[in-house]
Amino acid sequence: MTKAAMRIQYCVSPILVQDHLSQCAAHFMNWFQTNSPDHIKDVLRCGLKRSCGLAEEVEHWLHNCAEDAESGECDGGYWDPSYGPWTYDGLPALDIAKVVWKHTRGWKAVDFELYGRTTRQQDEHLEAMERWRAKLQQLAV
Repeated sequence: MTKAAMRIQYCVSPILVQDHLSQCAAHFMNWFQTNSPDHIKDVLRCGLKRSCGLAEEVEHWLHNCAEDAESGECDGGYWDPSYGPWTYDGLPALDIAKVVWKHTRGWKAVDFELYGRTTRQQDEHLEAMERWRAKLQQLAV
């Protein structure tokens, strides 16, 4: 098998983790992509630094990650306490947001839903959805 054949193909490119800042940005993206497309659109519409924009969203996420990591019982969905506690204290939210902003420039809200998903996973998802729709149509008849 050639190197090209073994390479994992992603629907949208993941953040390349090169340092602590980009690692944090990648963790943020894993969480952020689970938000509704409408919420993602609103954040992107506000831009990087404006109120309700990406920097504030990162700041909100960091705050809730710290709470999850500190309590060990909190399951707010921001940070799994069993993985840490890992925190990114000292990393400015704006710097993290800049990494995300630069990486996702030109993305639409629907592109965020595909973050971290391989093309193979997406194909399997679409096939499963098609089978589900076909079953629903059969039940409707």
